[in-house]
Amino acid sequence: MSTKLLASALLITSLWVLGSNSLIAEQQAASKVVPDGDKEKSLAAFQSILKVLKSPRCMNCHPSGDVPRQGDDQHLHRMGVSRGKTDQGGLVQKCETCHHHENNLYANVPGAPHWGLAPRSMGWQGLSDLELGKALVDKNKNGGRSPQDLVKHMGQDSLVLWAWNPGPGRTPPPVPLPEFRAALNEWLTNGAHIPQ
Repeated sequence: MSTKLLASALLITSLWVLGSNSLIAEQQAASKVVPDGDKEKSLAAFQSILKVLKSPRCMNCHPSGDVPRQGDDQHLHRMGVSRGKTDQGGLVQKCETCHHHENNLYANVPGAPHWGLAPRSMGWQGLSDLELGKALVDKNKNGGRSPQDLVKHMGQDSLVLWAWNPGPGRTPPPVPLPEFRAALNEWLTNGAHIPQ
């Protein structure tokens, strides 16, 4: 290999590595909690987040007990279903028995990949705004997620995203998905402040 060709290859590789590292650092910085961030921005963003998390689309699958909720009125799930040991329904009646990978428009049964309840530790029903905010950043109550993982989960997970495409007769969260994602980043990057 000629010296000129080797130098060119080395330069291209170096630029690629620098660019990749820059992109990775940018993505990580975008979702890190900054303790001294702008408190007012953080609190305003948290209010938008709460509107989504307290909507039926989220609360129905984040019960504090063993029975999921359903519908915009958040009534107890019909058919006598319960959480089960794996948060996927009981021994005989698993969530996936009725809830498939997409909404069933003929039977009006909602569906998304890995349909099931959030773990009991992530039960949000009955929590105050303060308790819910604390739970979001507590790894013991958020599925062991770092701030970066939380942003990814809440902004990319197919089951979470289903909330904005819930099918007929179900109201999506009151905050559009792009605004929710922006609010989540804004909240975390400005200190994850919670109203006291």
